[in-house]
Amino acid sequence: DYVSFGPMGITALGDGAQADPEIFEWWSQMIELPVVAEGALDVELIRTLAPITDFFAIGDEIWRADDPATALTTLIKAMSQP
Repeated sequence: DYVSFGPMGITALGDGAQADPEIFEWWSQMIELPVVAEGALDVELIRTLAPITDFFAIGDEIWRADDPATALTTLIKAMSQP
């Protein structure tokens, strides 16, 4: 079980609203159920959310890149950098 919030970045999906990063901090302090960030993630969003997010749902962020392996590596590095 988990809960997912998103989209985090700007995307054409939905009504254009973005999830507030503060919900991740609140959730991680109050609830044990893992929290997942998804939707239009980038390096800066991942760096911001990494300390307060259990998982990232990554898809288009890598599959639309010219080099998916490099894009994934960049996002993984962002997860461990402040």
